[in-house]
Amino acid sequence: MNKFLAILYDSFLEVKDRKIFYLYLLIAAVMVLFFAVIPGSLKINGRGIIESGIVDEAMITDVLAHFFNGFFGFMIFLMVFGSAGLVPSFLRKGRVELNLSKPINRYWLISMKFFAVFLIMIAILTLVATVVWLTISLRTGLFFGGYFYGLLLSFVQFLIVYSIVFIIGILTNSGAAAIMGYFIIRIGAGLLAGREVIYGFLGDSVWKTILDVLYHILPKIGEMSGNYISLMTGNGPGDIYPVWSSLFFAAAVFLLALLYFNRRDY
Repeated sequence: MNKFLAILYDSFLEVKDRKIFYLYLLIAAVMVLFFAVIPGSLKINGRGIIESGIVDEAMITDVLAHFFNGFFGFMIFLMVFGSAGLVPSFLRKGRVELNLSKPINRYWLISMKFFAVFLIMIAILTLVATVVWLTISLRTGLFFGGYFYGLLLSFVQFLIVYSIVFIIGILTNSGAAAIMGYFIIRIGAGLLAGREVIYGFLGDSVWKTILDVLYHILPKIGEMSGNYISLMTGNGPGDIYPVWSSLFFAAAVFLLALLYFNRRDY
């Protein structure tokens, strides 16, 4: 436990030293100021917009669900940049020899690094998003409980995202390569989601089968986002196939990363 806490603290210091850490704080400050001013001006004859009857609670909930859907996606986008360089830094020449000299199994060492970074990043996400949610709740008088379901889904989504960034970082020892590799996979998987558009041109060729196989193998991060709205508006999960199939992909990628790290000669 002490070893994990040491890696967690070391990872936190790395994140704090990166300029993007202050961007997270800036986003929180801007959102708080924005919502602290805007909802306060939305009053009819001194009454709140819900009390006035102009809009109902269901409409506000739907608007907030769409807002947090986009906000979580934006934060995860930034978290890719904030986390991509942490594993390559951990494995850079000089530092990796020191890390491997410790009496820790390689599997545990790199697993602890993975979960340390993951916990730090979702803690930042939770802090920023919850401050924004709390500001909205106080200014509108509406307790938007669906936010917490969206927050939990964002944890799962970032776990899948970071598994990709993690393995590319281990394979290349480059934060830039990890970022580019992730977005290539992300865009490719997004295009495969709309593969039916070209089915008419492919007929029964083998390419149709290849596209189907690739679709089911790769993570469906974009399609996962479709569950945010339904969860946060109280309608339950939508299509859960993108979620559990992407989790299987993340687990497989994580295991491959562990095997590669254990066998690699540093």
